[in-house]
Amino acid sequence: MSLNPTQLREMIAQDSTALTQLKQLLAYEREQLEQRKQDELPRIIEQKSMLLDQLNHSAKQRQQILSALNLPTNAQGWDTLLQRNTTTQPLVSEWNLLVREFEDCQKMNDINGKMIARSQQTLSHLLGLLKGKVPAPSLYTAQGTKTQATSSYTVAKA
Repeated sequence: MSLNPTQLREMIAQDSTALTQLKQLLAYEREQLEQRKQDELPRIIEQKSMLLDQLNHSAKQRQQILSALNLPTNAQGWDTLLQRNTTTQPLVSEWNLLVREFEDCQKMNDINGKMIARSQQTLSHLLGLLKGKVPAPSLYTAQGTKTQATSSYTVAKA
């Protein structure tokens, strides 16, 4: 299989554009989560899904190229491909930048996920309070095992 450096550069450029858009979207999502504006989240999720589909498609194309060249279908195989050919060596720095951008997106997504989990936990706690159920603290017995007593309190009486 002959390698077309221009085609590889275009693939990397398309992925870079998608990752830039994804980073902007993740930053916007975080902003919405911080302000507790839930209305935008379905649209954000849809856009993230489209960008991830595009990135997944590119990853499959890279795997096909690597398979055709009998190289491992992972990041190491891609590095080997780019570095072993003089026409593709200039793409190594672009590829490394792309990998760093992807890692940044992963970190941003992890932070947003933690924010969503914390929001869900807070909402669950508030709903429990409204229902009159207060979670009992975890206590230790004389044997050192954890116990958790459940209790219920009435918020209001008619």
